[in-house]
Amino acid sequence: MSVGGRRGLFLLVALLMLPFATPASAQSAGPDGASPEASFPQSGEVLMQADELAYDREARIVTASGNVELAYGERVLLADRVTYDETTGVVTADGNIALLDPQGDVAFADHLVLRNEMRDGVIDTLRVLLSDNSRLAGHSVVRSGGNITTLHRGVYSPCNICAEKGQTTPIWQIKAFRVVHNKEEKRIVYEDAFMEFFGVPVLYVPYFSHPDPTVKRQSGFLTPSIASSTELGQQVEVPYFWAISPDKDLTLIPRFTTKEGPVYQGKYRQRFESGSLTSFATGTWPRSQQSGTPGENDFRGSLFGEGDFNIDDQWSWSFQTELTTDDTYLRKYDLSGKTDLVNNLNATYVDGRNSFTADAYYFRGLLATDSESTTPWVAPTLQYEHVFPDQILGGNLGFSANATIIGRSVGPQSRRVSGTFRWDRRETTSNGFIHRLFGSLRGDFYSVEDVPNTAVPGTEFEAQTITRALPTIGTEWSYPLARSDGGMHQVIEPIVQLIYSPNVGNTVEIPDEDSLSFEFDDTNLFSEDRFSGFDRWETGARANVGVRYSIFTPNGGQANAMFGQSYRLEDNTSIAAETGLRDETSDYVGRIMLSPSNDFLAVYRFRLDDEEFKIKRNEINLLGRHGPVSAEVGYGYFAADQSVTFQEREEIYLGSIIKLDEYWRLFGQTRRDLADHRTVANRVGIGYEDECLGASLTFKQSFYSDRDIEPDNSLVFQITLKTLGTDNAPGTTGLR
Repeated sequence: MSVGGRRGLFLLVALLMLPFATPASAQSAGPDGASPEASFPQSGEVLMQADELAYDREARIVTASGNVELAYGERVLLADRVTYDETTGVVTADGNIALLDPQGDVAFADHLVLRNEMRDGVIDTLRVLLSDNSRLAGHSVVRSGGNITTLHRGVYSPCNICAEKGQTTPIWQIKAFRVVHNKEEKRIVYEDAFMEFFGVPVLYVPYFSHPDPTVKRQSGFLTPSIASSTELGQQVEVPYFWAISPDKDLTLIPRFTTKEGPVYQGKYRQRFESGSLTSFATGTWPRSQQSGTPGENDFRGSLFGEGDFNIDDQWSWSFQTELTTDDTYLRKYDLSGKTDLVNNLNATYVDGRNSFTADAYYFRGLLATDSESTTPWVAPTLQYEHVFPDQILGGNLGFSANATIIGRSVGPQSRRVSGTFRWDRRETTSNGFIHRLFGSLRGDFYSVEDVPNTAVPGTEFEAQTITRALPTIGTEWSYPLARSDGGMHQVIEPIVQLIYSPNVGNTVEIPDEDSLSFEFDDTNLFSEDRFSGFDRWETGARANVGVRYSIFTPNGGQANAMFGQSYRLEDNTSIAAETGLRDETSDYVGRIMLSPSNDFLAVYRFRLDDEEFKIKRNEINLLGRHGPVSAEVGYGYFAADQSVTFQEREEIYLGSIIKLDEYWRLFGQTRRDLADHRTVANRVGIGYEDECLGASLTFKQSFYSDRDIEPDNSLVFQITLKTLGTDNAPGTTGLR
């Protein structure tokens, strides 16, 4: 069996092959044949120094003793005593031998003998500390041919020995009758190997190998995972990493389930001179098929991929692929929690602050309420941005243009061309006032058809072309006031923004394709146009008023708050009343953030009805750490009228990690839908991690159901033997 993707073992006896300089010049030693701190003159390859250095001319033997050091480039040999026989070419080292390699590995021995121009040698006992702190030891070490090192009764482990009295074995180790390191093939081979846990053999393999650390990528098996669930039964994943070539690799991840048969998975990666791509494909032939559901298909599978490539210094292109055979496959087989798939093809041009992008999109919704026939496709959508290099009237002038075609099998069709000039000027007065002037002129051209007439249900507007234009001017004034006292720094900043554009509203003949997701909150209080897309725009005279406050303490703590409201000269009937922004006075929006230290963070965001002060949005997030306990609490309430596309939502999320000691931890999460009075998901487990081993046991509950997806309980066990099959290969979690 071959194990790839790990830091292997690099026996530092490679140093012993290096050609030493002929020590003839050592004849210059003192009359007694010894000289403290003596050294051979460098021949350009080897330097030797020691407390005492002697040369027997008759026997032609050089003897160095006392803190002997041989250096060759970045490799160093340390010993108590070293002798070199010029006649036989034998080098002998004794006592506290240490071999230091430039990669950071260190080998220890008590006695070694080298011969045959130091290509061959024997070491009684060898102990190696590798650069990743793993260890290798062996007896009767033999080096032959200049590139093959053999250890008898070898032992390998990255684990430290526990300091507790009576502990003599690591958590896990590999013992083998023989360990062979072939430098030419860059592999370490174990023969008759046992895997031991706590000194107890648990696995025997007659042959086991892995790459040495000079190899960054190598084919081989990766760490398997084991799971059990009520939906899929018992499950085992056994990944295999195939290093096809330096620029490409493939990870095969077969998952075997007792209820639904095997699920085949594969992840392919490749790098090019101009970019890279990644693809992940899965497929299965399910054993059980439920008639009338997506699970009735004979074959179920998916294909996900992405790529990014440079054409030249300014042009690039990319793609994103998300395909599946049916709506529930990804969630049923725990491959992904996605409920919306996006496929995209993009080309981008960037020249300084100027840019051009071209995109095509294909969408697919995976919920039961989604309809493939009414889901739109976009091909193409073009966006151009240009910033004029010279200022006009002291401000920056920019131009943007957009062209988009949106279609679907059933429903409205839309073709749009839009262009906008924007001008912006900002200055700070000598009194500290920050003043901003801005303006824009936008024009749109639409060609639409099959647009539903909401005033007369069941009918549609006639196909037509629509042109519209909107000039906008505005000014913004703020006055940040700062104060420092005793190391505490405070800033309070009132802000007033006045915007005027004709109150032309929005026409219902233009389908709303890109502005449905509309929320009025603290993040867009001072936006010139709060709609995210082109199909809807904000019009009319309006004023946005608010105040920001920040405080910073000497110990690194901080807090900030924002509160504000928007005003209009008259109601804007083109904006839905549910948004809280339609009336002359809008709802109140705000945010409070508190972080007294790095161990605690609290963020509260809200929206209040301006008349009855009823909560329309209530969102709280708490992150904290105290001693061994870390916790996260999230709560959100969104009224039914928070957005015209969502019903009332209220949920709470709790998560915590408790560190029991240096190695053990408990963790758990729960999410509950308070509006529907049901738990969405639970997760609880225990984990262990040290320098050589990672393991976790997790129990998960999902209460979600959708056609052939039923509530599921699962138990997942994962174990990682660090330095074995995990470092150099891609993760095996696929889409999750």
